[in-house]
Amino acid sequence: MNQCKKVNNLKIRRALLGDISQMVHVEKESGAVFSAMPVEFLSCLPENLPLHSKEFYEQAVRNNGAWLAELDSKIVGFICLENIEEESSIHISEFAVDYNYQRKGIGNQLLSFVINFAQNESKDITLTTFSNVPWNANYYRNCGFITLNVNDLNDRLKSLIKNEVETGLPEQYRCAMKLTV
Repeated sequence: MNQCKKVNNLKIRRALLGDISQMVHVEKESGAVFSAMPVEFLSCLPENLPLHSKEFYEQAVRNNGAWLAELDSKIVGFICLENIEEESSIHISEFAVDYNYQRKGIGNQLLSFVINFAQNESKDITLTTFSNVPWNANYYRNCGFITLNVNDLNDRLKSLIKNEVETGLPEQYRCAMKLTV
């Protein structure tokens, strides 16, 4: 994993219920980076990219599966995880860094934190993402994740991608990835 950039005063901590409105804000702000994508791709996306509900974040916080990146007491990124006991894995259900703080190493530090956590728990990591967006699938590949072939998807990952497509995300650009630890 690329550890070149490191924000020395970044604090990673568990999210609290009182942090949810800031997490929603960060998720909204993180999407600004999509404006750099080609028009052909953008025209395949819903007019408003689907965002997670406050209930989604409440569940993540209550399950101790939400971690924040704070810089000078400001939440600038977060990652939400689901523990998938039957697969002995952790699923990254949301990962966002505020657009104004992207490309500074914050995402690397959050992902490194999760990878270390997974290694300590002897659990693999899964996620779904855009296959054609450079800061999505390519980024994860550089961190050791592999793209799973459609035939290799288990029922949970198939269902996740199906739900994403139903919310308006283009199926041809969705993929599931896995990091075996």
